Amino acid sequence: YGSVLATSQDLKTSACCPADAPPPHIQALLNNIHPAVEEKFYGCGSPLPVAAAGCTVLDLGCGSGRDAFILSQLVGEHGEVIGIDMTDQQLAVAREHIDWHTDRFGYRSPNVRFKKGYIEDLTSIGIKDDSIDIIISNCVINLSANKEAVFAEIFRVLKPGGELFFSDVFADRRIPEPLQLNPVLLGECLGGALYLGDFERLMQRVGLIDSRIVSERELVIEDAEIAAMAGMITFYSRTVRAFKLDLDIGRENF
Repeated sequence: YGSVLATSQDLKTSACCPADAPPPHIQALLNNIHPAVEEKFYGCGSPLPVAAAGCTVLDLGCGSGRDAFILSQLVGEHGEVIGIDMTDQQLAVAREHIDWHTDRFGYRSPNVRFKKGYIEDLTSIGIKDDSIDIIISNCVINLSANKEAVFAEIFRVLKPGGELFFSDVFADRRIPEPLQLNPVLLGECLGGALYLGDFERLMQRVGLIDSRIVSERELVIEDAEIAAMAGMITFYSRTVRAFKLDLDIGRENF
């Protein structure tokens, strides 16, 4: 994303672009985001909580920091937002605008920090067990080659009762390996789309057994070349909430 895409206008499909306007409470906060941060946003949804005052929130694949700065307003001065990304160019944009947003929000000091790292290994950047209230991610997990490691790390760092709230691209069947490795499909968030059935089983394995679909839309691929490569695969943009709860599948507390 840092080297190939200058802005979101360089995308060939709408997979990495939200189809709908954000909810009103988020739109009001979005009006406070610097245009340079907004133009490098590649998310596919709005996985942002209604309320998060005082919470510690982790943004996996924060990019230029658009969602992190929205969260900064949601958590308030007594909360904390940690953005993690592996792309130097995106992190440079995010860090460059910390002070601007701090002033815009009227805060005495920043409540957002950005760290370079991999979402499959949160230990290496100092994220401790049971330390995070809410984790969000916006169209990033599909880019990981080891999605089970990502979700296992999410489970590890969430506090008991903590929430994962993420948007991403899913597919109605497993993506063949040649398509998984295709750089165009990867960049459009399609090559790494997770098969819906595999996702459900993966969540059970890592312990995030309570998950709910918030929204879902089928993606229309208008680029003829990409549509031909995708063939009969149907892609969906889905927003999901999942919780770290001590529940037994099929028991009365479900």
